[in-house]
Amino acid sequence: MTRPRAGLRRRIGVLATAFVLAVAGLTAGQAAQGAAPTALPRLATSGTYVTGISSGGYMATQLQVAYSSRIRGAAVVSAGPYWCAMGNVAVALYACADSALPRDLSLQYAKTAEYERDGKIDPTANLARIPTWLFHGSQDPTVKRPVADDLAAYYRHYGTPLTYQSGIAAGHGWISPLGPVACGATAAPYINNCAPYDAQAESLRVMFGSVNAPNAGKARGTVTEFSQDPYAVPPSPGIGDVTRTGAAAIGMGSTGYLYTPADCAKKNASCKVVVALHGCQQTAEQIGRTFVEQSNLNAYADTNRFVVLYPQARPDATLGNPKGCWDWWGYLGPGDVDYATKRGPQMATVMSMVTALGG
Repeated sequence: MTRPRAGLRRRIGVLATAFVLAVAGLTAGQAAQGAAPTALPRLATSGTYVTGISSGGYMATQLQVAYSSRIRGAAVVSAGPYWCAMGNVAVALYACADSALPRDLSLQYAKTAEYERDGKIDPTANLARIPTWLFHGSQDPTVKRPVADDLAAYYRHYGTPLTYQSGIAAGHGWISPLGPVACGATAAPYINNCAPYDAQAESLRVMFGSVNAPNAGKARGTVTEFSQDPYAVPPSPGIGDVTRTGAAAIGMGSTGYLYTPADCAKKNASCKVVVALHGCQQTAEQIGRTFVEQSNLNAYADTNRFVVLYPQARPDATLGNPKGCWDWWGYLGPGDVDYATKRGPQMATVMSMVTALGG
């Protein structure tokens, strides 16, 4: 009986070892495929640029105006002038998307001057050195042409070097040759294919001065997830939801995305940071990685030495934001009056991510 028992013990030991190794291998594989890192990597960055569509376009302009000493270029799709909504959702809907209510740019200029005097935004003189690309599709039913024209006028008022593209028969959406939506349509996921027109080639050329052709093959970089919670400004009474913690408390998703080309992953590599801001109904909670993977920015990042930061807002009916828009009208509560400045929780959170990257 001694030998059979010894053999049985050996077999049990082998099986136990195999099980442990299998579990370890599964855990390692899961970590490689799905575990979200808790922090952004520190990179050797060479400049920060912002771009966005619709509510993300409004957010991009807010970042450009508030942090003009740090932003080197901007590309805005389908949005209106800075502080257009004036803290009022009805104004946002009927004057800054639709054009049913009138707009008076003198109010925006006055508020901009007030914010500058109070130190809530950087000096507006910086806007004269930030090359900017503005796009409005001629078939866009969501943000009307006069609204976009007012943003162009706002930029010109401050001497911003502006390229205004309004000659493409596009609907309301991010313009990308990878998009599944017909150029002139307005439909989810709001990524429109207007090929052979290449909006990224034009916008990046404006922002950077020149641009190399995109990578037409397999991606040379990687999309990684990161937790947005460590970068989130905490809520306060009247601003956000004080019963929550992390990014959700200020209307942002728990996870953000970063595309890093192989060239930018090398030690001490110098690369630009492009912050890409989705529009309403384009968050990861609503369409997964569609915007991240179909923006067409990643293909250009592979050949032009820049990383793409994709921060995420989130749909939240409790905060009055069921469509997952960025905060461009003060939806975080009655105290959210400085939403368009450096004191805006979402504004400061996004720039905290940029700072973490080295931008």
